[in-house]
Amino acid sequence: MAESGIGLDRRSELLYRKLLLRTSWRTQELAQAMEWPTNEVAQAMEILRAEGLASVSEDDHTAFRAVEPCIALPALLARSMREGRSPQPRPVEIDRFIALHERAAERVRESADGSGSRDDASTMVERMVAKAERDVMFLVPGHVEGGFEFSRPIVDMGLRRGVRLRAVWSSCVFQTPSAMTYAQWLAQQDVPPRTVGTVPLRAMIMDGAVAVVIDASEGSRVVRSTTELESLCALAERLWERGAAVRQLGRKPGAPTTRRPRTEIVLRLLAEGLTDDAIARRLGCSVRTVRNDVASAMVALDARSRFQAGARAMQVGLI
Repeated sequence: MAESGIGLDRRSELLYRKLLLRTSWRTQELAQAMEWPTNEVAQAMEILRAEGLASVSEDDHTAFRAVEPCIALPALLARSMREGRSPQPRPVEIDRFIALHERAAERVRESADGSGSRDDASTMVERMVAKAERDVMFLVPGHVEGGFEFSRPIVDMGLRRGVRLRAVWSSCVFQTPSAMTYAQWLAQQDVPPRTVGTVPLRAMIMDGAVAVVIDASEGSRVVRSTTELESLCALAERLWERGAAVRQLGRKPGAPTTRRPRTEIVLRLLAEGLTDDAIARRLGCSVRTVRNDVASAMVALDARSRFQAGARAMQVGLI
């Protein structure tokens, strides 16, 4: 089936748009709303999950929720560029899709009354991480199916943007096979989690300036108070310093480390204003290699100049 401008086949895009209208959906509910056979909904959902645009609901493990476009669509564009897919997603369409979604009625209120669902908390975290500039820390007391702490799109976004990503897990988290698989993936990205006996609370801290704290009984809340943030950051740093590496996550001899694609690094340096010569020196490669990367990125981003390529990559959240 023909692909849409954002890089999905049209049925998958229709389903993704429907997912975004509510916090979560069961398959049967989607089938009724879309007027599609249940098996077609299930097939399209598998595509969305494989592409990082949908996740199991944390509130209801028989349901699904949409991953926020500001996280999911730049990741889809990045994968398409790496894999040389044809046709490529169109950055202008991605930017428009994200902007329209952001202007739509907010599905999540950043309130401190704890009334939001856990899926709402994940949505909130995704939106925040999309704006992170320096550092994101996760405190993980237990494994939560569908939780933001186990989101590959979030990690992918942070790494593309050069954000420092850290996670401290309670030792019990590693007993869950799916969590261990995720930890091994994190290690391949060079951001393995550390472990301590017990992590006292579930939280995400961004740039030391804002945090989301989730309590099983009180729900989620956004923390902006300077005093509480300082205390939370101090706790997170103590846990990180105490945390130990997990032996099972060590790479096997000869196993390659996952590296960020050079094109993404070139785009980030381009957006910072570096010349081709300066980028080549920074990366230890030839100027011709940098220029080839820039040319490829210009085509993928539909940019008319190297400067527009860097600006457009930043605009759509690619870097």
